[in-house]
Amino acid sequence: MRMFRFLIVLFLGCVALQLSAQDMRGVFLNAPDEIFPLLEKGYRADLVDYIDAGMKAKVTNRLDGTTELEELGDDYMRLATTASSAMQLKLLPLAGDSVICVVKSVKAEAVDSRIYFYDKEWNMLDDGKFFDYPQIGDFFAADGDGALDMCDIYLVSLTLSAADDILVAEYTMPAYMSADDAAKITPLLRKLVYRWDGRRFVIGQ
Repeated sequence: MRMFRFLIVLFLGCVALQLSAQDMRGVFLNAPDEIFPLLEKGYRADLVDYIDAGMKAKVTNRLDGTTELEELGDDYMRLATTASSAMQLKLLPLAGDSVICVVKSVKAEAVDSRIYFYDKEWNMLDDGKFFDYPQIGDFFAADGDGALDMCDIYLVSLTLSAADDILVAEYTMPAYMSADDAAKITPLLRKLVYRWDGRRFVIGQ
């Protein structure tokens, strides 16, 4: 009886350790369906199996389109959910544990992104605690002839790095402009690079 109780305790301890040390595969496979509404868990498992086998990781999603797992690492993944939308996920260290950072992007002429943060149980957290969206003016390294006044639509692409805890923001409205206007605006713009400092994303070099 004591041995049986010991084995139960050992098993539960191992399960708890696995959950606390969950890598991106576990995050992806164990996420609730509302996080990946186009992919039921069986299809997510197929994508992981394909990429582990070195195959093209594509499945037919619930809209009868194609979803592709483009990259999967220990703490990062990139998913082309449809032909015009994508998701990036990153595990970021936070107070001895980690937080799940999710960037969702859609693309027409230009890419537009939104960022979300979750705990390991997929409870949504206040994104303002971890990231402040830049203002349009922040993207201008210089202003010329009222160029900033021409940019009245907030369209920003956010890209997480697979290699380190970096987030890059780019202003994408020029993709909607005429060729002449875009040629005036684009040389004035800069990318904004954010680094995770263990608590939030901050502007870095």
